[in-house]
Amino acid sequence: MIIKHYCHTQILWPRMDMINYEYYKIFYYVGKYKSITKAAQMLYSSQPAVTRIIQKLENELECKLFVRSQAGMDFTQEGKTLFDYVSIAYNQLERGEDEIRRCAVGETGTIYIGASVTSLHVFLFDALDLFHSRYPNVRLKILTGSNNGTLEKLKNGLVHLAFVSTPFNASGAFKISRIKKFHDILIAGKDFDDLRGKTLSVQDLIRYPFVCLRHGMQLRKFIDDRFAERNLIITPDAEADGADLLVPMIQHNLGLGFVPEAMAEDAVGRGEVFRIPLTEELPARYICMLYNPCYPQSTASEELIREIQKIPDEKE
Repeated sequence: MIIKHYCHTQILWPRMDMINYEYYKIFYYVGKYKSITKAAQMLYSSQPAVTRIIQKLENELECKLFVRSQAGMDFTQEGKTLFDYVSIAYNQLERGEDEIRRCAVGETGTIYIGASVTSLHVFLFDALDLFHSRYPNVRLKILTGSNNGTLEKLKNGLVHLAFVSTPFNASGAFKISRIKKFHDILIAGKDFDDLRGKTLSVQDLIRYPFVCLRHGMQLRKFIDDRFAERNLIITPDAEADGADLLVPMIQHNLGLGFVPEAMAEDAVGRGEVFRIPLTEELPARYICMLYNPCYPQSTASEELIREIQKIPDEKE
């Protein structure tokens, strides 16, 4: 981010009919650091100047934005609402500056990618490895999270592209492409060696300790739906907050569990867990690529989209 040096005489006062961008910039820094002192340091300004700007902004908006506490500057409800919008706009400007600055020095730009853990392990790491070998000067900034969190970042313009696994709920007007088909497999740790060589049904699983993601996550809903189709309810003995925790939990014998095959293959190969066949395997799932047509793509992200769409895969 390009930071300009400010002193009291450099702060521009707005016209009465429009609030100056610099006010929002100062508001953003105070909100980010919860401190007038820290904001002044980051802006190369003075504490009195920053305080006056916040007071002026509050007067213009006719509401309090902060209250002082022992911990620093806390948002009022109005302040938190404003910060949620300002932070999105500020991050957009920061991305734009970064893109222009890097192009100006002869580099090919930065791609902001939102990705679920499953999408990274099943598809994206390999795809980015190939892309980076062809375009070594493109910078990649990867923000991980749940399906819902990743799609929220895309909706707010914080990432160029999002990669998530089905099922997911996309509420925005996103462009969606299926890019890789994959399967979830049932695995177990060494304490369940008596199950080696056996084939289980979904109904059989309710007799064993079970590991799954917590409620509210899409893989958990996918698994719950498979049991519900058979009029069954599974109660996990251990729940995880991310798909990358499932294999270690199963490896340490907390229960049986379903894991994307690509995420389990290394542990299966090392003999730390083993696969249990099912009489009826789970339906296939997909890794999907999404982007928001409401926000412009960088040249680099457009190139990544083209490269990924060239990768052959069984999409149907």
